[in-house]
Amino acid sequence: HIEQNHINVKIADIDIDLYPKNADVIVKVNGMEIPINNLPYQHPTAKIQMKKTGEGISVFAPSLGLHEVYFDRNSWTVKVV
Repeated sequence: HIEQNHINVKIADIDIDLYPKNADVIVKVNGMEIPINNLPYQHPTAKIQMKKTGEGISVFAPSLGLHEVYFDRNSWTVKVV
């Protein structure tokens, strides 16, 4: 079974998974799902933020070299610092 739109981002010791499920985008941090209504989310130890942007999810970690990963059900974009 291949998840064609699954993205995995590893930053420091943090593992972020983004993938579509039904009409939503699911976010997992180290295997733990972050409910969409808990966004915006700030990781307690790492300088990583996530927020809902339009139809998708943006992940920001500028101090770790990642400006933004944007993911929605149809596309994804990665911007480095």
